[in-house]
Amino acid sequence: MRNVEIQVMPTSVEEHPNLGSAFNLLTPKKHSQVAYTGAQGYPRLITDPEEVRKIADRYGSMRAMALPPRETRTLIEKKLEEL
Repeated sequence: MRNVEIQVMPTSVEEHPNLGSAFNLLTPKKHSQVAYTGAQGYPRLITDPEEVRKIADRYGSMRAMALPPRETRTLIEKKLEEL
């Protein structure tokens, strides 16, 4: 899929900005970006621009810590060969 990009967080990274929770950033056409969290069984749609910006910043930090897409692909292919 051309609109999907996968990046793997190396196991050597012991801490990152999103340990212990998950989120999705969504940018609907013709609408502002929103965030969705399902932390600890409490789903929440976040529409407040400042809160969404903070989550987007965390996402940017995580992407910077993760392997680039090309290295991620190489790692996944290597792991598949080891199966």
